Amino acid sequence: MMQTILLVVTLFIGFGVTANPLAQEVHTDEVANIITDELQPIDINSAPIEQLTLLPGVGQKKAQAIIDHRQTHGRFDSLESLLQVKGIGERIAAKLEGKIRF
Repeated sequence: MMQTILLVVTLFIGFGVTANPLAQEVHTDEVANIITDELQPIDINSAPIEQLTLLPGVGQKKAQAIIDHRQTHGRFDSLESLLQVKGIGERIAAKLEGKIRF
């Protein structure tokens, strides 16, 4: 009887955790950090928008701003030149250090 109760409780908890959408929620920032930590640095001068959005602190709008800026003003040659992009400040630049190349 006790084994049956333990089995039922274990199954209930197991199904409850896997059926719970909050338990399976994955944050894109966390995934992006994992992906960019394991990959080679992204070339900021040639990366498409999909790659740029993997960078920490860079969403669709900032990725598009990076692309627009490099098309208008040419290649980025340093982290400081990236600061000219609207929405990229010191804090985001610090997060990008080591994750991008020029």
